[in-house]
Amino acid sequence: MGPMRSWVMAAPANSANDPALGRGFFAGPTHEVATALVGSRLLCDPGTPREVRAVVVEVEAYLGVEDPASHAHRGPTPRAAIMFGPPGHLYVYLSYGMHFCANVVCEPEGVAGAVLLRAAAVEVGEEVVRARRVRGGRQPARSTLLSGPGNLGAGLGLTLADNGLDLCDPGSRLRILERETVVPLAVAPRVGITRAADRPLRFAWAGHPAVSRPAP
Repeated sequence: MGPMRSWVMAAPANSANDPALGRGFFAGPTHEVATALVGSRLLCDPGTPREVRAVVVEVEAYLGVEDPASHAHRGPTPRAAIMFGPPGHLYVYLSYGMHFCANVVCEPEGVAGAVLLRAAAVEVGEEVVRARRVRGGRQPARSTLLSGPGNLGAGLGLTLADNGLDLCDPGSRLRILERETVVPLAVAPRVGITRAADRPLRFAWAGHPAVSRPAP
């Protein structure tokens, strides 16, 4: 495996000129949006001392009412209603009472779908992320700072207050920027679920050190 710089794309210096993904991108079929998100960049709290940029290296697709593993499987419940709303919004939920997990709402309004952001690699703002992640003096490796959905949510400082955030609003604290190149993709079953666990809906940057374990 080469040095870390071989995996990380350069971050533009001027966030005002960043090519953020628009509503039409997120309105596509969930599995297509998921594959296209691998290699895109997260831009969190731009222009502030808390700014973080990270490359998305792993996601999982959840296909709405037809997917038993999706929160939308039972329809627009109070928690899952956002997944039936306009695309391009952030769906944040609390997992196991301790982890905030971030999902991107996909499909046209009225059709549920979401992509779970499972892992990313920090480009800018490592110390910000590290300060949010470090507990008890343990220092995670750079590649693991945002590896795993709970770590990603913690490292970006996401909470339930960010549920419903509009990723397409230029003033949003979180935007998703276009990827600059096609990346090698690994496809595998989703992890951490019991229903529809065999579906190949986990997409990752093949061989990237920031992909969560078990690596696909």
